[in-house]
Amino acid sequence: MKQRPIYMKKLIQSKDNEFVKVITGVRRSGKSSLLQLFAEHLRDSGVKEDHILEINYEKYEYKNLTQGDELHKYLIKKISDKETYYLLMDEVQEVEEWAKVINSIRVSFPVDLYVTGSNSRIFSGEYLTYLSGRYIEIPVYPLSLCEFVEFRGYDKEKPSEMYFNEYLRKGSFPAVSLTDNEDLIDTITSGLFDSIFSRDILLRGKIRDEGNFYKVAKFVFDNIGNNLSANSVANTLKSEGHKISVDAVDNYLKQMCNAYILYQCERYDIRGKERLRTNGKYYVVDLGLRNKLIGYRTGNLGHVIENLVYIELLRRGYSLNVGKNGNTEVDFIALKGDQRLYMQVSASILDENTAKREFEPFYSIADNYPKYIVTMDRVNMSKDGILHLNLYDFLMGKEKF
Repeated sequence: MKQRPIYMKKLIQSKDNEFVKVITGVRRSGKSSLLQLFAEHLRDSGVKEDHILEINYEKYEYKNLTQGDELHKYLIKKISDKETYYLLMDEVQEVEEWAKVINSIRVSFPVDLYVTGSNSRIFSGEYLTYLSGRYIEIPVYPLSLCEFVEFRGYDKEKPSEMYFNEYLRKGSFPAVSLTDNEDLIDTITSGLFDSIFSRDILLRGKIRDEGNFYKVAKFVFDNIGNNLSANSVANTLKSEGHKISVDAVDNYLKQMCNAYILYQCERYDIRGKERLRTNGKYYVVDLGLRNKLIGYRTGNLGHVIENLVYIELLRRGYSLNVGKNGNTEVDFIALKGDQRLYMQVSASILDENTAKREFEPFYSIADNYPKYIVTMDRVNMSKDGILHLNLYDFLMGKEKF
């Protein structure tokens, strides 16, 4: 089983405390494998086998444990002393009133709790009332370019440009990276697509108009990195002859975000220091899914790499906004703790006019937080205190900040 050291480190650091560890992310991003790796770590650390309790709700044998009463009975049989037990529960959203049940287990048994889920709707609002302030969220994403290279067994010392196009075409799901068979890759991607769209969105979201939903999905996937709103999407589709309401579009966008396949990057007024309700941008968690929905395209490269940078910054723990500064816009304001940075993304800035356009938004920002521009260029274009980063080095983790 391939290692995911970034996430394992977070789990190990969170071990043996009172908080419930909630592992979130799109289906098939590696959450189940991460739990298995953590169970192996526990065994290697000397934890007794009968003190590691694994429940995977995708397995038939656990179908009767979705009720709180039955789960409690099961744990009473399994837990026989006061030593710490490690309870690892995969796809916990299958449990009715899961947060209430998990909190009850937390206070009733000597357990260190780890749960995974594939839909953000159940990890918000009233669903988390019982766990408010008592959980740690660990988001898991599909493979970074660096992880993709490692999973494929490629030489990390060779220029990463050699593997970049393959990464764009195949996508970043772990299962896809582990095969060379193109037919099998297509089968895996189709299965992922059907599972996520049919099960996690259409079924859980109770979406009846499948045709309109896919029209919205295709439009948004084709316009990653563009400023969009439910209203603008609805108006565009209406102009093409489709009957669809703004409320329906808004619901479809929320359902895709809930399933972790789409992320909204809201706009923030740098000068006014306030979040704006006007158009934000959307990015997709995996380009392989995008290719499946709208076809593999070599155009619009600027927005494609902007998408990659956005997801990579999320992997590194940053929260992100689009930065509006007067009449100019910065692609990303990235925040993590007391860290703050600004970032522009472009395919290339070797052209003088393009370089001017990409650097200009930085000059009107009054503060002294770090400013970066990420491009595919190998020539260092840093100037005026603005640092130029090469895209491939950034995605491979060679550029640290």
